[in-house]
Amino acid sequence: MFKVWGGCARRTVRLAVALVLAVAGLLISAPASQAHAVLLFASPAIEGAVPTTPKAVSLVFDEPVQAVGGRTVRITTTAGETIDVGTPSRSEGGRQLTVPVRGSLGAGVYTVQWQATAQDGDVMGGSYRFAVGSAAAGLSTGSAGGQQQVSGAEATAVLRWVLFAAFALALGGLVGERLAARHGIRTPRSWARFGAVGGLVASLGLVVLIAGGGSLVEGISSPSGSALWGGRAGVLAVCATVAWLVAAVALGRPGSRWRPVAWAGLATAVIMEGLRAHPAAASEGWGPVLTTVHLTAAAVWIGALVHLVRVGIVRRWDAAFRAALGGYSRLALVLVVVVLLTGTLSGLLLVAPSELLDTSFGKVLTVKLSLVAGICALALAARFTMTRRAPRTLVRVEASALVAVLAVTAWLSVTRPPGGDDDALPFAPPATGDAITVGGRADQIGIAATASAGQAVLRLTAPTTDLERDDSRVYEASLRLADASGRARTVALRGCGDGCFYAPVRWKNGANLLTVRAAAQGWGGGKETLRVMWPVSPDTGLLARTVKAMRAVKTFTLHEQVASDTAGAAVAPTRLELSGDRFIDSEPYAQGRAAQTSRFTDAEGRTVLALGYPGERLALELTLDDHDRVVRETLVAPNHLIHRSFTYPETPGTLGTTETGG
Repeated sequence: MFKVWGGCARRTVRLAVALVLAVAGLLISAPASQAHAVLLFASPAIEGAVPTTPKAVSLVFDEPVQAVGGRTVRITTTAGETIDVGTPSRSEGGRQLTVPVRGSLGAGVYTVQWQATAQDGDVMGGSYRFAVGSAAAGLSTGSAGGQQQVSGAEATAVLRWVLFAAFALALGGLVGERLAARHGIRTPRSWARFGAVGGLVASLGLVVLIAGGGSLVEGISSPSGSALWGGRAGVLAVCATVAWLVAAVALGRPGSRWRPVAWAGLATAVIMEGLRAHPAAASEGWGPVLTTVHLTAAAVWIGALVHLVRVGIVRRWDAAFRAALGGYSRLALVLVVVVLLTGTLSGLLLVAPSELLDTSFGKVLTVKLSLVAGICALALAARFTMTRRAPRTLVRVEASALVAVLAVTAWLSVTRPPGGDDDALPFAPPATGDAITVGGRADQIGIAATASAGQAVLRLTAPTTDLERDDSRVYEASLRLADASGRARTVALRGCGDGCFYAPVRWKNGANLLTVRAAAQGWGGGKETLRVMWPVSPDTGLLARTVKAMRAVKTFTLHEQVASDTAGAAVAPTRLELSGDRFIDSEPYAQGRAAQTSRFTDAEGRTVLALGYPGERLALELTLDDHDRVVRETLVAPNHLIHRSFTYPETPGTLGTTETGG
């Protein structure tokens, strides 16, 4: 026995080394990932305020999600009245859900309750509040919003426990039958058929949960077809249910010729679970492979042992049974190594070792690993005891502990893995409420900053040469914010794409100075200070009047200075004699429209109109005279900075001195 054990152990060590080498690259290259969808941003902002009724509610997640039909967004007043909303739509690769607001919202505090189906099939839900008009003070009372959880977490955990137990009874039961049959043991029959039926019931229950937005009752009474068929999770759940149905029917047929069909159904169900589970979100290739191998090995380990324990009870631990148990012991040693390796590697994809005791997911994972380690100790004790006597108690305890592992695994599947607050975002969050874009240049790098309630989004642009077909260079940025009182602080930035950085900001009324230090690989960078006047005061009417006033000007003198490298020598200004029509036709606001407008008064008491075109990373500031004509203009585009001053014939000398920029 010990000779056989030693040979098997050596083969197992070689297998372990091969598995480690096969997935070593995975651990090095795989990015951190949230397995459960997390709400990153919302518009209107979480605990934010908007001046008037928002046109829509937008939710931004860290991974693609699926809308849950009419349950996606529900807006209620403090009195419990429901606001009418439209049909949800998906954008940004499924990471953003937008629901039109059809009703009118008066001044007050509103609660948004939302639901979305994550890639793993769990229905995530939560709520937050926002205010309209002068009711922002009402947000200071009551609980803060923005909390989220798995809708129907308890039902999901129970169904997953039944599902995992079904895999063990079906897959492990069939393997246990074959091990027993090699030693002439034909009875009792395994519980594989009951396992397949249980898997069918659990899988069907998970389908109903998805269709019901996390509620079994609503999934039966008013299922959402779009929630079920519109996303990956629902399709995988339906495919798994069909696979379980095939396996259950095949195992219910007498004889062995239906066994290949049963194996095919069970294999399909395992693969569907591998594609659904948490590690698939971390690595689309290796994640499902690790989960599929892990689940198969664990199911065989547990299910075969359960079947052999039943055989031992019936046969009173006779010699034939002990021989069959010995065969299982050799198989179990390999299975244990596979389970430990794949389970540990899958866990490392989702949680860092330092987070094992600091997060809910890490604590549950630690409990599972501890149970598995204890079971391994029991298994070793049972195998050595087997050489002297029947290890009845140890084997039964081992089987019971393995069933407990299934329960912990089921709860782990509905526990959200940790995610770092500094992790890069998939894309820039949408503006919340009124917004304005301001710009500047740090040497050769263009800077556009879009300011909206509670946030700032920086976009850096370096020149592109003919040899560069994309904008994949490495950008770096840091940010300091100073308000009108002179108080300054460093603001943490999160990446949101190439040259994109997001920062949470609490704007103060008046001038807010953003000092941006920017750098890009291969290009000169530096520091630039941008001015954000808060609050944003949109005035599209003033822009239309300015365009009309400028077109009425027959002729004027324009002094223009263009720079693309602000660290170099200043370029001499150019003097031009133009008509108002000719000038306006060359401007981005020629039609009297801009994506963003904001009006404020500068230190000289003049009216300034700020214009923003965030899609083009374009920002302008127009200083106006008493006739709504432009007397100074600053235009910041991705690759150049332009300062202009205007002199009109009837006002010689007024603002005629060319401004120098840099």
